Amino acid sequence: MKNNNRKHKIIAVVSARGGSKGIPGKNIKLLNGKPLINYCLKNLLNCSEISRVILSSDSKKILKVAKKKYSRLEIMLRPKKLARDNTPLTSVAKFVSKELKKKGYISDFVLQVAPTCPFIKLKTIKKIVTLLKQNKSNCIVTLKKIEHEHPYRAKELNIKNKIFQSFIKNINVEKYISRQDLPDLYCTSGAIYARSYKLLQTFNEKNFCLGKKPVGVVVDDIEAINIDRKIDFDFAELIAKKYNIK
Repeated sequence: MKNNNRKHKIIAVVSARGGSKGIPGKNIKLLNGKPLINYCLKNLLNCSEISRVILSSDSKKILKVAKKKYSRLEIMLRPKKLARDNTPLTSVAKFVSKELKKKGYISDFVLQVAPTCPFIKLKTIKKIVTLLKQNKSNCIVTLKKIEHEHPYRAKELNIKNKIFQSFIKNINVEKYISRQDLPDLYCTSGAIYARSYKLLQTFNEKNFCLGKKPVGVVVDDIEAINIDRKIDFDFAELIAKKYNIK
């Protein structure tokens, strides 16, 4: 039987690429007067259960901006091959964990954290860590409830004649006229993927490496905000100002 009271080695890997095309300089762009990257770093560094927080980037500018604010933050310059547009964040988390192992540090769990989800709360991070330490699963993922763009409402559009039909074929989705009648469904929010070190090492870029029984932690609407496009950033700016999030 595993001893859940022992001190676990838990690292958080924040991946911040410098070459964002949708929003140039996105990761250090000011959101309510503060670099975007700083939001998640603050909460991660304030989580006492996390042993080490490592920021991985191919941009020396991003690393410098973050390190200047948070002296306890560890930084790791990422090779160019892991800074492509299509590089999975999981590949970066795996790379960082392996680099630490080379130096004699083998983590129990690795949190893969996206800085583009700035409003993830400290209590959510703590909940994920607690579940990992309780051996509830070797993979814990943040989820958000699907509301307005429910899969049952998805349509296939014929580009030529503009006729559309339901994307789902084996269910009579047209009977769900009211939104309240739709089954509760969730999707990953993108904020955190937490895995055991052992599971993470099996990642081969062919799936999301979720293990056999992944556990979901549902986040609220504000925590679920994920900045990808300019309109996402504009919306996040409004939210940050309205609720005075800094």
